[in-house]
Amino acid sequence: MILANLDSVSAVFSTTSVILLSALLLDRLLGEPKSWHPLIWFGRWVDFCRTYTKLPLEYDSKQQRSAGVLAWLLAVVPWLVVLLVLFWLLPNWLDHVLSVVVLYFAIGWQSLREHALAIFEPLEQGNVDQARSAVSRIVSRDTDNLSESDVAKAGIESVLENGSDAIFAPIFWFLILGAPGVLVYRLANTLDAMWGYKTEDLLHFGWFAARFDDVLNYLPARLVVYTYGACGRWRDAIESARQPEVRWKSPNAGPVMAAGAGALGIQLGGEAPYFGKIETRPVLGVENLNTGKSQTPSVQDLKSAVLLVDKSVYLWSLVICLLF
Repeated sequence: MILANLDSVSAVFSTTSVILLSALLLDRLLGEPKSWHPLIWFGRWVDFCRTYTKLPLEYDSKQQRSAGVLAWLLAVVPWLVVLLVLFWLLPNWLDHVLSVVVLYFAIGWQSLREHALAIFEPLEQGNVDQARSAVSRIVSRDTDNLSESDVAKAGIESVLENGSDAIFAPIFWFLILGAPGVLVYRLANTLDAMWGYKTEDLLHFGWFAARFDDVLNYLPARLVVYTYGACGRWRDAIESARQPEVRWKSPNAGPVMAAGAGALGIQLGGEAPYFGKIETRPVLGVENLNTGKSQTPSVQDLKSAVLLVDKSVYLWSLVICLLF
């Protein structure tokens, strides 16, 4: 009986590794669907949920937040119920296939690499205008007048932050809660991207979406900090992430980008243009690194950031295969 139970546990854990590796392989081979990605359909559903629950601005902050919570539940819960029903109805082997599909759609590894290379290649060729256009697709700052170094910095920051959000957090929640956990995380992260802005109409309505995404990303982001350190300059990465000023806006994005900056031996953050104004952000990365090179980000550092994320994916895959 004991041996049978051990065999059963072993089978479950080995299935976890197979599902993960299959999803990662599919992502690298197929990339992200361009026109029929489920998140496009989900975005339309989100717009409907917001329209259905939206309150006029004269309502107070508490009522606006309550409307935001209701909209979040309406946007996420039906899809979670559908997935759970499918798992209940389908045979075991189709459950595994469905898990691979859900994880594949949630992971954005290849998409992140493609966006980064679309910035790197024109920068390497000296075509700064094309690089500015490419980086504008993945960052919210103004890009029209960015210098070559600023374009590289914006791309690096996006690669490091989205490495955590689009790759490692989905994997983390798959290990904790399986495909349902992945689904809830990806939908919550999408809602934060759509509603988590401090504009007049979203400041209170999107409060829950932003805070819930912060909660879901908290543990994965801390693991990513140590992963970037393990795959780069350990001491500089950890020291950078521990600086108190890195949490200037997000409790997760700052430490992740700071760890990546330390791991790469560069400095990120600082001044950047947003919506026509210069925003002064903390400098991320430790000072006076004995790297033998400038700490100002360069085009080659953007390529190094992609390689850092790749190494981190390989490290997570290896550890998960050994443990699970």
